Parts: sequence; C-alpha cells; structure tokens
Amino acid sequence: MKFAPLIALALASAVAGGSAAAAPSRTLRAISDAITEIDLERARRLLDRADADSPAIVFERARLAVYLGECEAAAAMLDVPQFLDSKEALQLAELAQSCARATVAGLVLQDDKRGIWLRMQDDADRVLAPFIFEVAALARDAVGRDLGVDLPRPLRIDLVRDLFSLAAVSGLPVTAAETTGTLAVARWGRVIMLSPRAAQQGYPWQDTLAHEITHLMLSRASRDNAPLWLQEGIAKREETRWRERRPFDEPQWADVMARTALVSGRSVGIDKIGPSIAMLPTPDAASTAFAEVTSFMSFFLRESGEASFRLLLADLKGYGDDGGPDGALRSVTGYTLTDWKARWEKALAVPPAEPPARAAHAEAKIDDPRELARRVRLGDLLAERQHAAAAASEYELGFAQARAEPSVRWRLARAQLAQGERESSERNLGAESEVSGAHAGWLALKGRFGAEAGHEAEARKTLAHALGLHPLLEDVACEGYFTLDEAPVTRLPAEPQRALCDQVSQHSRD
Repeated sequence: MKFAPLIALALASAVAGGSAAAAPSRTLRAISDAITEIDLERARRLLDRADADSPAIVFERARLAVYLGECEAAAAMLDVPQFLDSKEALQLAELAQSCARATVAGLVLQDDKRGIWLRMQDDADRVLAPFIFEVAALARDAVGRDLGVDLPRPLRIDLVRDLFSLAAVSGLPVTAAETTGTLAVARWGRVIMLSPRAAQQGYPWQDTLAHEITHLMLSRASRDNAPLWLQEGIAKREETRWRERRPFDEPQWADVMARTALVSGRSVGIDKIGPSIAMLPTPDAASTAFAEVTSFMSFFLRESGEASFRLLLADLKGYGDDGGPDGALRSVTGYTLTDWKARWEKALAVPPAEPPARAAHAEAKIDDPRELARRVRLGDLLAERQHAAAAASEYELGFAQARAEPSVRWRLARAQLAQGERESSERNLGAESEVSGAHAGWLALKGRFGAEAGHEAEARKTLAHALGLHPLLEDVACEGYFTLDEAPVTRLPAEPQRALCDQVSQHSRD
C-alpha cells in the first residue's frame, strides 16, 4: 500500500524559509533525492559535508533518521523553536514521536548476508524472523530483476503488533487502515507490516511483503514520482511473481473484476483513487481499485513492452514536477494517461473470445450460512475441550451445508484424526478440485498426508503455501500435526520450523 509521493525538497525549502541560502539548492536537492531514492549512505555522506546549522539541512537530517528507523533521534532534532512555525516540520515531528513511542522497546535482528534489517515489537515474533528474511530476499531479488532496480542494503522492515502501531510508525490514519483492511504500507524507505500474529485467521504475509518491497523499488526507480495507479498496479502484479504459481492463484482476476466494475458502473477509476487505496471509503472500493490498476498496468505492459516501462520510470525520475506522469507517458509512448485509459477501457469492454481459464476447484456454495456458522462454532468449542467425537458430529452437519468450504473440511478431518480415524480424515479432507479456495489448515494437513505417502516434493510446496498464509496456526507450524492428534508423529520439522512448531504448540497447550 503506497501513499501519494512526498516532495521532500519543497518541504525542506518551506522549513528553511529565509535561511535557505545557507544550504545551496544543489546540495539540498542532492540530499533530498538521495533520501527519497533510499540511497541512505550517500545521503549521510552529503549531510556530513553540509552546513549543520541550516534549518533545511537539519530537516533533511531528521528525515534521514526516520528512513533509518531512528525515530527518537528524528524527534529530538525537530524539537527546537526554529521549527515551530513550519507545518511540514511539525507533521514530521509528530510522526517521529509516535513512531518512537511504538518502537521504543523493539527488537532488531539483522541478516547481514542477505542484507535485511528487521525490527519487531514483540519478542514472540522472533521465531518468524528466518522466514521473513528468506522471503524478503527472494522477493527483493525477483522484483529487482523484473524492474531493473537495485535496492540498497539493508532492506528495512518493521513488524508491528496491531493497526494502531501501523498507524503510529507509518502515519496512515487508523480509521483508513480499519476501513480498507490495510495490512502493510511502504513508507519512509521501509516496509511496515502487521505481524501474522495480529490476524486471527492469518493473511498472505509473503505476497504482502513482496507487494510492499515493490513499492520501495518503484519509489527508488522514479524518485517517488510514480503515480499511484502505476505504483499499485505494478506492486499487485509483482506480489506473486517472486514465487512459483500456487493452487488457487487466479491470473485473470484483475481483468474479470475490472470488466465487471466497468460494465456495472461501479468503477473507481485509475485516476480517481486519491492519495492512497488504503484511504478509499470501503473495502469493496479498495478491491475494485486494485483490480483496475492491475488490469491497466498489465494492458500497458502488453501494449508497450517491458523496455518502454523501464524507460517510463527513468522519465518519471527526471520529470519530477515538470510535466508529471502525462509528460513522461507522452515522451515514452506518444499517448497521455487519458489516451491510455480510453484504449484500456475499450479493450476491457470486449469480453474475451474464450472465458478465462479457472483453476480446477469447486464453486463456493453455502446452503444456510447461519446454520453453518452455528455448527462450526459449536464444533470449535467442543474441540477446544477435547471432545473430538462430538466436535466431528457438528462439523459433519456443517460439511453437509458447505462441501466446498476448505475450513470446514479441515476441521472435520482434524477431529477425525484426533479419534484415530485416518482413512475417514483423508477422505473428507478431499482434493484441491473439491474445495473453493486456499486455507492454511487444509493445505497443512494435505501436505502432511502427501509427505507420509512419499510425495515429498509436492508436500514441500503445499506446506510452504500454508506457511505463507498462517504460520502461527499449529497445524501449519508443525507441518500438519497438532496437539490432540491421535496419530503418531512420523517426522519432526527441521529448523527453523521446529522452533516455530514448539512455540505455537506450547501456546496451544496453555
């Protein structure tokens, strides 16, 4: 999730006021650009040689501290009388102070080999660090190859415990995050992301991390001049390209949703999404906007090519405020955004000759949602009290209501395993073609059954998929095994998964 660009030089000039001459405009521009492009070592070197007493330089030094995650230092720099009349400096000071309060006891871990810096609010998230390091490095390298961008090291990631902390560290209003279900943002040169621990049902944290890393790279490549439709469209496209295609991925989802919105009159408009998709009024509007910008940028890349896209980023970096996105688009392609939008909508309005291919899985159908919810809830309460047989009976009644729902199949199969009914469990868990979508618990149990049957390579992929959705679910952390399981544990996870399994299992027993 990306905010609209922050023009740092304009802010610094406003802060400097009449003292701007103390910091030569060329030096100030170079410092500001280096920070915006996340070239923080270069910014530090330039600042070391600049006039330390210039308000504009002090402001940029504080901004660099925020980018480095040193919020307390930034707050101290801005807490001086010379900034009391500057709205921009006061806003940055407020952000630095809220960030400092949220991260004051944070744990910082670094993977020097991969070049990743990770700060966590909760020590309990330490077991997730190896997985975050691995995915962050893979995504950074894959996105970098796609975009032709090299992101300076270390890549900085803040893992926060809740939406209030996300807002405090990033500056995104809490109400906006709550309304659209925001999980992460890319701002201040870092990824700021909710811990998987914060989402009771889990969330696709791996793809979310790749999405935000893409934003950082686009900001670097364009000097933060890339418009929001480009930022979000490319980030959404890149969030799955770092990995192999997985079951239940839907490559055509964006075109299908965008076409439906256009035909029904519910289109948000790629040029009308405001300062951030996170600040749209409803989750439906956010979903539609994501689909539209993703579809639009896919159309642009098909029509114009990868080389043209990279040239567009370079032009955006050079144009800045002089011509903006329209000037860069016209320079590279000969068309303005209005022209491109008209071409895309014309192509989108024509249904494909053949319907988009769907993955082979069942259509979601729930006969009685209220009855299903009641049965599942009752089954969960019984399972928590170790009444596996009674829980299985409730889940069977729920299963009759929604045979394609993977969470119900997983619950039923799990309860049957807890009674030692392995054959019934595997049968009722079902195949990929029998469920409507991805579910972490279902995938974990499927991976376990596959590994026990000797299908190790496929099982590894399935278990990795589960880990990317909900690493703190016991079945996922322990690769298909769980505390109440009657079946013998035939294998233990290797490190670092074993440490994750031990922590989650202990929590389940407590």
